Amino acid sequence: MTIPRMVWLLICFAVVGIAVVAIRVDQSRSVWQIQQMQFEQTRLQREICSQKMELARLRSPGMVRERAVRPGLAVGGVVPSGEASERR
Repeated sequence: MTIPRMVWLLICFAVVGIAVVAIRVDQSRSVWQIQQMQFEQTRLQREICSQKMELARLRSPGMVRERAVRPGLAVGGVVPSGEASERR
């Protein structure tokens, strides 16, 4: 084997080695990003669940009634006791 062929072969091996390292680095970066996105997805799913629970609590008949009575609205045709005396 001649020296130019050996140099050419060494350069080819070096290029292939650098390409393999670059691909591994890119793969590691992609795996890290996927993992971060999965953590974010889990956090957002928990937040959605919490918001759904809060919405269900606010939609409950007791809470609706409480919010309706608070500003002085009549509930079920009954005027709150505090406002009955004011209207007379």
